Amino acid sequence: MALNRLDLIKAVGSACDLGNAAVFVGAGLSKASGMPDWKELLEQPRIESRVPLTPEMKVDLPLLAEYILVEGHYAPERLNQHILSKLMDPGHEPNDLHRAIARLPVDQIWTTNYDPLIEQVATDSRVISVDEDVRQIGSTRRVIIKMHGSISAGPLPTWTSSPVITRTQYERYGLSRPRTWALLRAAYLSQAILFVGFSFADPNVEILQRLSRLYGTAASNRHVTIMRRPPEDEADERRLFDLRIRDLEQSGIHVHQIDNYGELQPILTALVRRTRPARVFVSGSDQGGGDHTACCDALGVALADKVGWQLCSLEGPSGWRTTKRVASIRRSEGTYDASTLLFYYRRKDEPPPPLDERVGTVVFTDYERKELVTELLDESRAVVAIGGGDRTCEEIAWANSFGAGVVPLPAAGGAAREYWDQNKAAPPDLGGQATPRDTWNRLGNSDLAVAARAAVELLQQAMYTNGAA
Repeated sequence: MALNRLDLIKAVGSACDLGNAAVFVGAGLSKASGMPDWKELLEQPRIESRVPLTPEMKVDLPLLAEYILVEGHYAPERLNQHILSKLMDPGHEPNDLHRAIARLPVDQIWTTNYDPLIEQVATDSRVISVDEDVRQIGSTRRVIIKMHGSISAGPLPTWTSSPVITRTQYERYGLSRPRTWALLRAAYLSQAILFVGFSFADPNVEILQRLSRLYGTAASNRHVTIMRRPPEDEADERRLFDLRIRDLEQSGIHVHQIDNYGELQPILTALVRRTRPARVFVSGSDQGGGDHTACCDALGVALADKVGWQLCSLEGPSGWRTTKRVASIRRSEGTYDASTLLFYYRRKDEPPPPLDERVGTVVFTDYERKELVTELLDESRAVVAIGGGDRTCEEIAWANSFGAGVVPLPAAGGAAREYWDQNKAAPPDLGGQATPRDTWNRLGNSDLAVAARAAVELLQQAMYTNGAA
């Protein structure tokens, strides 16, 4: 059964919430950074070794590598050095896909890639590339497990673990690296794994197929992969693709199909957002010219029962007035929790203004405004904008760049009104779903209680909390 984008985000996000998710990264992520694929890596050795590019060799690249070494023109050390030189050409840098993977809250990132790009952005991780190092797992929270070899980053890159590339090395993997293979089997049986960056042209996809056939039933349908569907004019390839997909799905792996690799980035961006804390950033000020106080009051009433959400803001009037109203209601109802109502103060030369009431938790930082706001936005799932001027416009733009859904209250005027008007004809997607136009229009209802209820409804969508998320 085909897996749609929203269900993929919900499935992986829920596994992350439980601390039970892992990621398996294939060559597709590094290909986006200009890294050569297997065919490119082996083309020169193949020609020099006079190995014919038969249909069999085109689809079984480990066998091609095997025959290159059998011919003898390339010794294993020379082939490894050739691969190293190709992979470490200048200009290969981590891309946004690597950065998104690095931001997912998972303890294990598996990869068959040799290159060091993922560890260059996942700097809080320990690299496990040698079978003996598997015993060290547990001494650190997060690991990157380089199954098939690893290249060290640096001015003089070297192999820290020699590559697995030939058919013999593939078939003897469980014998040559028993701890790594046992750990992968255990992960497959106990965790929910997102396989990303694989295609059926990638020889390493056989790892996924082997695991699914061996352990599919026991894995209880918990794993997910993303695969690109061949173009419509390639009828035979599409038919073969359909059969391969059915093979995976019958073995318990859900498949989300995409038409092009450009769809990967929005999916991973949304997944990162889904795994942030259930937090709403309150943006805006009373500069909009509308009924700001009444808007904040109505929104506070509508948000009061969302006790599982955090509200965070700077010391501005939108955040303060809205949060204070929420706090007042929750105190009366016995649901008040100061740790869920957060106020952040940036660095200033003058002392902070006095607060007229003890509400929530106040955090003083040494950050300048942009550094503080962007960090808060990047750790929030959604933003609600009330009034505001140029700075609120800037915060809305930053939120959009991070993939955080923005919900405006236009009755407060200013930047919130402007953003609402700009998107009336085609409301932006929120939480991986199309935004209902009638709900977006109700944000501008003259009855502020109706507008505030619509805002909370859209915040639920942006937070991936409408329904089972």
